[in-house]
Amino acid sequence: MSLSTQGFEALHQLRSRHPVERWTDAFPVGNGRRAAMCGGRLGGERLWLNDALAWSGTADADPLAGVLDRGADAIDAVRASIAAGDRAEAERLLQRQQTGWAQAYLPLGWLDVEVVGAEPPGAGASDGRDRNDDGIGGSAGGASAAVRRELDLTTGVASLEYDVAGNRVRHETWADRVTGAIAHRVVSEAPVRVRVRVGSLLRERRAPAVTADGGLDAEWWLPVDVAPGHEHPPEPIRYDPERGGAGGIVVAASVALEASGDGFETAPVTDLLLQVGTTVAPAAAGLDASPARLDRAADADALLAAHVRVHREQYLRCTLELESPAGAGAGADPLDLAVPYTAALDPAALDTVERVLRAQERADPGLAALTFHYGRYLLMASSQPGGLPLNLQGIWNAELPGPWSSAYTTNINLQMAYWPAETTGLPECHEPLLRFVERVAATTGPVVARDLHGADGWALHHNSDAWGHAAPVGAGHGDPAWAFWPMGGVWLALHAWDHFAFGGDAAGLEASWPALLGAARFARSWIRADGDRAWTSPSTSPENRFLDAAGEPRAVDESSTMDVALLRELAAVCLEARAVLGREGDPDTDVVDDLATLVARLPDLRATTTGELAEWSRDLPDAERGHRHLSHLVGLFPFSGITPERTPGLARAAAASIRGRGPESSGWALAWRAAMQARLGDGAAVERQVAMALRPADDSGGAHRGGVYANLFSAHPPFQVDGNLGLTAAIAEALVQSHDGVIRLLPALPPGWRSGRVRGLRARGGSTVDLRWTDGRLTGATLRAAHPIVVEVTGPGLGSRVVELRPGVPVHLEPELHLEPKGIQ
Repeated sequence: MSLSTQGFEALHQLRSRHPVERWTDAFPVGNGRRAAMCGGRLGGERLWLNDALAWSGTADADPLAGVLDRGADAIDAVRASIAAGDRAEAERLLQRQQTGWAQAYLPLGWLDVEVVGAEPPGAGASDGRDRNDDGIGGSAGGASAAVRRELDLTTGVASLEYDVAGNRVRHETWADRVTGAIAHRVVSEAPVRVRVRVGSLLRERRAPAVTADGGLDAEWWLPVDVAPGHEHPPEPIRYDPERGGAGGIVVAASVALEASGDGFETAPVTDLLLQVGTTVAPAAAGLDASPARLDRAADADALLAAHVRVHREQYLRCTLELESPAGAGAGADPLDLAVPYTAALDPAALDTVERVLRAQERADPGLAALTFHYGRYLLMASSQPGGLPLNLQGIWNAELPGPWSSAYTTNINLQMAYWPAETTGLPECHEPLLRFVERVAATTGPVVARDLHGADGWALHHNSDAWGHAAPVGAGHGDPAWAFWPMGGVWLALHAWDHFAFGGDAAGLEASWPALLGAARFARSWIRADGDRAWTSPSTSPENRFLDAAGEPRAVDESSTMDVALLRELAAVCLEARAVLGREGDPDTDVVDDLATLVARLPDLRATTTGELAEWSRDLPDAERGHRHLSHLVGLFPFSGITPERTPGLARAAAASIRGRGPESSGWALAWRAAMQARLGDGAAVERQVAMALRPADDSGGAHRGGVYANLFSAHPPFQVDGNLGLTAAIAEALVQSHDGVIRLLPALPPGWRSGRVRGLRARGGSTVDLRWTDGRLTGATLRAAHPIVVEVTGPGLGSRVVELRPGVPVHLEPELHLEPKGIQ
């Protein structure tokens, strides 16, 4: 099958001929601040609305509220218990150092848009109180030919079409990148009346009402405290109008709305534009809380065209083309990225649900390419400059509270969500995380380090929120396996170096330097030392446990492998960053040299007697053999302390660890394993992991079994966006790697991806790479750079070449080692 026969739409569009029955059937749109899940059905659409700034909690909350023991003496008592071998006492003491919980990302509300008389009796969508995410199989039957839904990733437009008594009606929804609003357009061949309803799970402050210009607005109180689902306080959702904020929905309508029954209606129209804004006050400090620009007189076509231009500039920077079997989709030439967004779809093309199901019987590499693009789309939709980082569910949530409060989990998930930002050409989408880290490093983080731990610098544990919660959670009874982990700030601070390494943004590195230096100060004061020996205590390996001598599961130890890997990476990065910024002579940077000396004395990474990479300071039996976290392999990916070329013994031990955990795991864990297998150069293993990540989700057993829902959201289960984004990063890693100063082309190409092309992958050092391969063989590569650099490039048939890149002069490489300044033809 030639690549040119594959449909462009099959790589860049999600499709369904089924009405939305559950939230994970709906298609997502977002612009980094506002978002909607588009729940299309016969007769109309439900838009579940979110605002990235809408969180429970308050800015003046005590960072250590609920802590019973604090300070150097308290943490030293824990260390003494560990040294004495009394881990049960150590864990009991750590529970006395817990706060309650991080705050929750809120479901702001919903907007129903219905064509009067078109909705069948009993139709409608859930209000979002229940997930009902029982996989994609339930949406595969009972298709209605009258309903057609699509999400065009190249434009960010979700559409819905259906017939009403022979009249064709089309809805289009997009999160406008120019005005900041959620735009919803209804176009009908014949005039129809449109009914609008608005609602929320939050406590009402101001009832929905028509505005003076014929629009609509409503407002709700934001809770000051929301407990996560696993906690059961007397008042799990608590409001305080004197201290809490408020969130609102404002609708500007091109045709005036009038109150009618339980909603609001228009006069008969053939073209209606609704622009939906959200408001949140107060917002966390330093964030852009400006309202959306709403103009009821706006020209819908011009509004959409302006949005598409901005969206496409980001989206089309990086594209992947892989073959699919016949029947997976057909249409325009996939190599022509100028295909207009209005291009007609092949009406015989498969629904995305059906495509996923068929891929279980016949491999569909193009589905992996679609998922690659979808991950980039979700990152664009969830994270843009000026806002907050994306959370566990990206920017979408319909529950109160959401899964794990839809907050930030910093022991893998938040970091993973940003892995594709640099490699796939979305560096500005990384900025909300970098600014968040800088804010925590200057506010709540130092309080936790100083007042809770008696340490220097700043610290962040495994849960956080919009207000920068940094202390251990658990409400005094949380298992330290997940509640205690002071390395979150260390790992997050390293993202600043990743951002610099790919793009050379020295100003950005300068802005993040205080956070890096503060993390180094914390690390220096946290590490214990005695002569030539150094160790960390207390130490955990996130969410995992071992068995003690009595056979009891325990989590607290000394010098977990993840601690060592992170601290050594921090020391190396601080040394490099200090040199780049010319700060070697600054007196306050002596901590960098001190840290480098200390980490060299930490225990070396090693293999256990079974040949796996050791996770703990001693060979200890696993409490859960198939545990989803592989924290001790962080040095393999995303870092490069372990490589097959430089540390072959440790690489073999890491591979044995992956095998030892078994093939099954949650969605994000499957993505991480795929990225690790890519680093190990095992393309067949990458292909297997990707296939598992793209199977139908199944929540029925309650196990950690990854897959995808009907809208391709990744299942932990439930939905976690890091599973999608981690998979995009893993696919990129299989195609191009750039650690250790070498650009590696096709280092782990899955054997089933026989022919393909990728454009716009980024490499460390500041270059961009395009590749083409046929029948599993590299046929050409083009490298570009924004500034002069010299790079070493390796790849199948290329050997090792040193290439000089200059701005504006692409360099083409062919397997015959021929170089010429031109792009791929």
